[in-house]
Amino acid sequence: MKPIIAIALVVVVFISGCSKDYYADGGTLSLDETETLGVSTMDYLKSHPEIFDTLTTLISMTGLESAVNTSGSTFLAPKNYSIHNYFNLVYPDPEKRPKTFSEITEEDMEIIAEILKNYIIPGKEIVRSGLATTYSYNTTYGGTKARFNIVQDDYLGNLNMGAKYIIFSLNQGAPGGAERYQSVQVETADLHSTNGVVHVLAADSHIFGFN
Repeated sequence: MKPIIAIALVVVVFISGCSKDYYADGGTLSLDETETLGVSTMDYLKSHPEIFDTLTTLISMTGLESAVNTSGSTFLAPKNYSIHNYFNLVYPDPEKRPKTFSEITEEDMEIIAEILKNYIIPGKEIVRSGLATTYSYNTTYGGTKARFNIVQDDYLGNLNMGAKYIIFSLNQGAPGGAERYQSVQVETADLHSTNGVVHVLAADSHIFGFN
């Protein structure tokens, strides 16, 4: 049995051996941007269980490890806290919320698999230097249209003189209908694994699945 423990942002306490067993948010990565990791995307995620252990467990349970590790791909990594909020949204009644990963139904796991596929951009290494303030479009592993662009903060009252960020947006519109995008800011960009690029998504404003 693998217990799932919901942990608030106030104080995070980890029980030993939490990798693959718990979901919690461990805070912000200390890595610099444009980092060469020297390991595969999955191995990088697994090396930060305090931030990604729920994510890596779900990737493994849905059989998507090879897709995440596909050569030349980009992976947009949602933090554990984003997934924690997803479970709170899907299971609003704490009494009915799964206490372990094995309690997640097959139907719900299929939904999670489809969600995960939309964080994978196959065959394209997307990096900040290749983006502009105008939109560029790609298709996710799940077949959903995604777009990327750069935004720049103001600095000391000067327009567009501050830090630049990647914005990742996913089309949430109905098939055949009008496109409707929901967006999330990339918190840590341009992490180069041995098989592709990883961008870590901000957790404070993003719920897993763009819910």
